[in-house]
Amino acid sequence: MRCFVPLPDGTVAADWARRSERGEVPDSSPYGLHHLQDHGLDVTFGDRALTGPWARVARSLRYRTSGLEPVEALRDLRRMSRSESDVVLAYDERTGVPAALAAPHSRFAPVVTGIGWLTTRDETEPLQRRLASRALPRAAAVWTQCSAMVPVLAREWRLDPRRVHYVPLGIDTDFYAEQPWELATPTVSSAGEDRYRDHDLLVQAVARVRDDLGSVRLELATGLPVDLPDDLGTLYTGRMGGRMRDLYGRSTVVAIALKPTSTGSGLTVVLEAMASGRPLVVTDNPGVSDYVEHGVTGLLVPPGDVDAFASALRQVLADPERARAMGRAAAERARSDFTSAGMSAVLARILRAAA
Repeated sequence: MRCFVPLPDGTVAADWARRSERGEVPDSSPYGLHHLQDHGLDVTFGDRALTGPWARVARSLRYRTSGLEPVEALRDLRRMSRSESDVVLAYDERTGVPAALAAPHSRFAPVVTGIGWLTTRDETEPLQRRLASRALPRAAAVWTQCSAMVPVLAREWRLDPRRVHYVPLGIDTDFYAEQPWELATPTVSSAGEDRYRDHDLLVQAVARVRDDLGSVRLELATGLPVDLPDDLGTLYTGRMGGRMRDLYGRSTVVAIALKPTSTGSGLTVVLEAMASGRPLVVTDNPGVSDYVEHGVTGLLVPPGDVDAFASALRQVLADPERARAMGRAAAERARSDFTSAGMSAVLARILRAAA
């Protein structure tokens, strides 16, 4: 079965493969979707880089539609035709919503799209809401990596619940190898720059723990504005890439503070940390417990509670043996349940049913 995967602006499969060979990025393809080939799918990635006037128009429309990529979808219409593809797989709504809008007729392959950040209609920008409202019911299937979003998507976007699926996120656990515990220092690490990150709460929590335990530091990788005092830690604002592995290795605990959301924000960092053999402290938003087992691979705390977050960090940092045991359990769980190969196996079943 032929599967076409449109890629968002700035992601080129051939470049990704070269960077993977140099050890800069995980997997040998974006999102590890080359693993679909293990299940009999002939995968082709959309590798067109827009230039000149096309690029200018595309940038303008991405801005007006809050990140959607309609120009790229129009350029990929031929690849989405049934003469070239049996099914189209979009990893998220940036490419999935335009693909479902651009290819609604029987001469085009059915579109299966992931949803990464759409939530309710009220929380969606007006133009994006109108486009998604028309596109998602046309999709052959919709999937999310946060189980809590399944009923939300079905209700809010008027989708047949049978066509909305939970697909556990998977990562390259070879790239994020389990780090020797001897590398760990009294460091809390974190990363992420979506709108649901609560880095200010994280900074406050680490400051309280430092007052109690002394030498604790925070290493935070984000492009979001945050006030991290130099004496409390280090802020990384550029792309980290493979350097995140070193950050995880230096850490005793990886902490992800989030605002309330059901989107699954933070899950990629969760799995990278787990695969690296580090325990977690994470905001207990809906769906997070599918990945982090409280008291076994990390600790879950309610959103917006600085005291609870600081207490959880203190428990892990003050008990290195417990931290090490949770990190070992996390590494095992990541490899058993959350690999990109496993994610592709679930997607392959959805794609075959949709084609």
